[in-house]
Amino acid sequence: MKSLVFKRYLLMFFAVCINAFGIVFIIKAALGSSPISTVPYVMSLVTPLSFGGYTFILNIAFILIEMALMGKERVRARKYDLMCQIPIVVVFSSFTDISMYLLRNFNPTTYWEMVVSLVVGCVILAIGIGWAVKANVSMNPGEYLVNVISKRFNHVFGNVKLCFDTTCVIVAIILSLTLLHAIEGIREGTIISALLVGPLERLFTPAWNIFNRFLS
Repeated sequence: MKSLVFKRYLLMFFAVCINAFGIVFIIKAALGSSPISTVPYVMSLVTPLSFGGYTFILNIAFILIEMALMGKERVRARKYDLMCQIPIVVVFSSFTDISMYLLRNFNPTTYWEMVVSLVVGCVILAIGIGWAVKANVSMNPGEYLVNVISKRFNHVFGNVKLCFDTTCVIVAIILSLTLLHAIEGIREGTIISALLVGPLERLFTPAWNIFNRFLS
């Protein structure tokens, strides 16, 4: 049993790292970041704190909002789920900055190179999400918050996710216009990644049966 738990957390670790790398790859395509990353990316352009640093702050804020919406009884009942998100945030934020360093010299110049890079980044992100689902040990704070909101207000998860992503983008646009006097980090790639990653993740899902033996 302990071996199975270790294997699932090991797969989750790699999934989180792949997610971070995919998000950074999308950003390096220079066509906009993924919706949930727009706010920390814009803020990283304003202050010396890194993209990973703001990603950490935002995700911790998500956890606190989850707890506020859940109430004391549900927090006690789901404390394991909440606690599991913290190491995920640490790994995800750390590898976000590591990925920024690894891809520091990757700067596509022509538009077609940017589009190809964007699609590759979406594929990488979809793979990471698929691995995380297969690991089935926890959810990242953004997804967990959407899940909490959908249950608290009895709304469909997909609709809440759309509203959540849209809110992130709107907040990022306001911050960008206010602090940078221009829209940075939000372009057509933001919309494309929002629409493309989900279908790609579902397309790749059957392939992750290769982990069945590893996780059994």
